Amino acid sequence: LTNCGGGGSSDPDIVDKTPGTLREYVQVWSDEFDSADTRSLGLDLDNWNIETGYGPDNDGWGNDESQLYTDLPENLRVEDGNLIITARCDSGICGVRDGSITSARINTKDKFEFRYGKAEARIKVPEGRSTWPAFWMLGSNFPDTPWPLSGEIDIMEVHQFYSDIYTTHSTTHWYEGDWTYFEEYKTLDVPLSDDYHIWTLEWDETRITVKIDDITYYTKVVDPDEMREFLRSFFIILNVAVDGTLGAAPEQIITTPQEMYVDWVRVYQ
Repeated sequence: LTNCGGGGSSDPDIVDKTPGTLREYVQVWSDEFDSADTRSLGLDLDNWNIETGYGPDNDGWGNDESQLYTDLPENLRVEDGNLIITARCDSGICGVRDGSITSARINTKDKFEFRYGKAEARIKVPEGRSTWPAFWMLGSNFPDTPWPLSGEIDIMEVHQFYSDIYTTHSTTHWYEGDWTYFEEYKTLDVPLSDDYHIWTLEWDETRITVKIDDITYYTKVVDPDEMREFLRSFFIILNVAVDGTLGAAPEQIITTPQEMYVDWVRVYQ
């Protein structure tokens, strides 16, 4: 653990004993999204940074995404115990990086970063076909160490360019002489947008495992020589992108607004 930001819990009595394992996890940080912080939209700024714009190079965050990230309540707010990230195209004419599509992205960089443990979130994703909601992590040395050398762990991505609203994807990205990635997915019988689901990452120096509602669907053994990125600390990101390399075409947002609800995020070690 490199930093426990405000709003976290270090109470040793908060213990999660995961069934079927020998591990006993102690909660070290959380955001339950019940803050009354008035500095920004109810979001606890001791925990989160708000990212805005089209990305550092104005290229759609490296993925040719269409949305403008804002810090406006129309796109980002805490309400009734949920973080709500909203993708919008209110005009109905949805273009690529022309201001017509807006959304939000937040991260815990320099406020909460951790190495190894269990990270989980209870999330209800939006249904819009062009949306690309994600619960994911980047290496804490990013952006000083560029991607993919920094490493990336995608705990949850739901995208509908070549997939569908029934399917959750998890992926790790790293550098092994070139950009290298490993992806697995799980398809449910009902749309993921119908209800909340709990996504769980379990991560140590030997493997990365992801579950949805306690069902394991992703496992990657960590090679300490070729995957050194995953032996370092990471920070957490939540966002809803639109279009890009995995979201469907921007005009397929169809109905607006499209909302991702996050009930809580918790980290155990």
